[in-house]
Amino acid sequence: MPPTDEGSKRERVERSFAQVPDSDLLQLAERFLQTQDVDAATRIQLQDALWAEASPPEIPMRTRREIARALAPTVLVQHPARFMKMLDRFWAINDDPFSELLSPGQGRSLRSRIERHFIRNPDWSTEELFEALGAFEASDGRFARFIEAAVAGDVLLDESAQRLLAEMINEHLRTTGRELRETGTKDGYPRLALVPSQLAHTRRPKNVVFASLRKPDIRFRSAVDNDIEVVGGDALVYDRSVGDEGIRWRDLQSWWQGEQQIPDDTEAKNTLYARLHSSLPDNSPGQRNLFGGYHRVL
Repeated sequence: MPPTDEGSKRERVERSFAQVPDSDLLQLAERFLQTQDVDAATRIQLQDALWAEASPPEIPMRTRREIARALAPTVLVQHPARFMKMLDRFWAINDDPFSELLSPGQGRSLRSRIERHFIRNPDWSTEELFEALGAFEASDGRFARFIEAAVAGDVLLDESAQRLLAEMINEHLRTTGRELRETGTKDGYPRLALVPSQLAHTRRPKNVVFASLRKPDIRFRSAVDNDIEVVGGDALVYDRSVGDEGIRWRDLQSWWQGEQQIPDDTEAKNTLYARLHSSLPDNSPGQRNLFGGYHRVL
């Protein structure tokens, strides 16, 4: 809390900041970036300090250049406005705002030069773009987040374009022991994150087996395709894609409605509730009360 005694606003802010323990400084910096408008230089310094704490993967300059040389501007840029907005999150591209006021779109800022040379009349290669951005010398955390953002669904708006770009990057990135891999979904698009190449736990679950009073007997029809069969039990098998938000009630109800071929939403909700309620143990009234209350709220 800010001190209430007298003094200038700057003095009160400094005394308030001095009271923050070192263990809370990272959280303070994150909240500051989320709530305050700061100049690009300050933002980049704070971001680099925060991202360094996460032990980002090392991506050598040679690998960065190989990635840049492999990417054509037409592959990287599908929607110019979204691409420029993404660049603005990671780089200081508004470095000459006064020239933009005098000559909108024709100024000397990095933003204007990118729009002229990389988007409208592309005579820059992607390597030249990365050079202008400072991507080759940037921190590992910044570069890693930059390439994750470049293949994001809100920038490309096309799943096939996401996968194509990710594979082109992975061809050179795998030499570092990392790769862009689908770890979930966001707004209906694949969410691609930079993970260790050998880390199996980043893969999404293929099947969720639930709603059984006893452990079901599960057999694999095909280990390669993860095709399973539940034998001698009454468990349900949710086989749709699980996103970052997990399985929400509406996801479960939509799946149940399709599996049971129920045309009415209310009937699907009630029959799913009854099916799940039947799998709760009789000796756990707490679970039954919680589940009943949740159903009534829905």
